[in-house]
Amino acid sequence: MVPSSMRVCALFELSVILFQVFGVAALVVSRLLPTHRWGQRGRTWFVVALLGLGIAGALCGRHDSEFSLFAGGTMTLLLIGMTMGSGAADTATPVHVRVTAQRKLAS
Repeated sequence: MVPSSMRVCALFELSVILFQVFGVAALVVSRLLPTHRWGQRGRTWFVVALLGLGIAGALCGRHDSEFSLFAGGTMTLLLIGMTMGSGAADTATPVHVRVTAQRKLAS
């Protein structure tokens, strides 16, 4: 017979695996479709996956499971994957170039 704490730990480990897969899928969707509405959804899912990995990893750590290390490593790799690349930066305000008129000087 398996103690109930082992079952709870196994559920936390399973949640780490699911959030890892969920995070990788969200990263792929957000990187492949950056201007489409699915890109925005992918970024939202990505944040949810990172939060889930953090919580699930912390709960695994409370049960002395090595999956907490996997969760932390996956979070690091996902953040590196999201920040690397040549994605366009979102700006809050449009950039305007000011052109000043110069007076012509007599030579």
